[in-house]
Amino acid sequence: MDDIGLRFDPLDPGQAEIRYDFWAEARKSQPVFYSPKYDVWFITRYEDIERVMKDHAHFSTGSVFAPARPWPEEVRRILDQGYSWHYFLSNNDPPDHTPLKRAVSKAFSRTQTRAMEDRVREIADELISGFADEGVADLGERLAWPFPALVVVEILGFPRADMERLKKWGDDWVSLFSDSAGTEAMVEAAENFVAFQNYVLEHLRDRHRNPREDLLSHLVRELHDDPEINLGLEDIVNVPINIMTAGHATSTLLFLEEITELLRHPELMAEVRADPGKIPALVEEALRFEAPVHGIFRTTKAKVEVAGVTIPEQARVLLCYGSANHDPHRFADPDVFDIHRPDINGHLGFGKGTHFCPGAPIARLEHRVALEILLERCPDLRLVPDRPPERMQHFWLRGFQSLWVQWDKPGHAKYDPVRTG
Repeated sequence: MDDIGLRFDPLDPGQAEIRYDFWAEARKSQPVFYSPKYDVWFITRYEDIERVMKDHAHFSTGSVFAPARPWPEEVRRILDQGYSWHYFLSNNDPPDHTPLKRAVSKAFSRTQTRAMEDRVREIADELISGFADEGVADLGERLAWPFPALVVVEILGFPRADMERLKKWGDDWVSLFSDSAGTEAMVEAAENFVAFQNYVLEHLRDRHRNPREDLLSHLVRELHDDPEINLGLEDIVNVPINIMTAGHATSTLLFLEEITELLRHPELMAEVRADPGKIPALVEEALRFEAPVHGIFRTTKAKVEVAGVTIPEQARVLLCYGSANHDPHRFADPDVFDIHRPDINGHLGFGKGTHFCPGAPIARLEHRVALEILLERCPDLRLVPDRPPERMQHFWLRGFQSLWVQWDKPGHAKYDPVRTG
């Protein structure tokens, strides 16, 4: 039998546009397969992934933040100069995970999120006003990257003047988990991540002395000052980093996917423009159709059988959300982008269960608001000829990082890139 594990390579640019063909083949013939190149077991069917996500006896989240391949020694030495990764929100299990999740979920409750809407709308309007009269823009650079960064920086309580530095540090953190950068670039990324940790620790210490109405102060109160939890500030340092990087990179990729689908389907664009109340469904379907997080790692605590395949103890396992979201046993016509599907919220785009994304309410708010304003301010949105969207290369993230579009400037004829130079 042809072994899919020998052929499938998430970091091969040539496989980027046929990844779903591999997933479909795997679900039929090898729903659980092993990649010797990356020493990773891939699980591809929705029902199997759902079972694994509930099986805390056999699977741990301790390897969520694992590189595609082991880091070079010089990178590992630099990272060891920072603080423990144990209390990242995404990579530990109950009971340690429970107070972290409770604290962040409380900050991102529906009530708290509704209270943020006016400010989120102001940030989106400010950014879109900066290019709406130009008639052409890279939405990645002008909106999708800065918008969620500005929102999360403000929520956390970091100075807005530091946004570019924080964004760079966050991008470097994400790049540590891909295999596309050379050792020199990874060394720089590791140095920047340790600087990121020290920066956050400095601000946590300040909030301990001088509390404010921001998320940093909230985390100090909930996780450090509470005598029943009493984590050190050094233990908390990765929670804001996790919130910022997860809420930034994934939101950017999702936003560009939503716009790309509207551009691919003019009838859908017209429908959503006519009824902005359909934008939330668009967001959910984009999370299913092309989830920014295409998979998440687990580690086996003991030998375990999944779909008739025995996975050994201490094995790295990737739960392939991208495949599960296209499983025809879970979704009818899964390869069709359909905002009217009855199970619109059944996707794994925000995870599920214990590790369901606590920032989902604010993410949904960001996307609804930004799309409402963009579609209103930029009529007849369309791709710039000869500038196709650029897809990022990453092991477990998926999406476009650049999206050049044009539109009709207010009071002007259609934008013509040749005529306008």
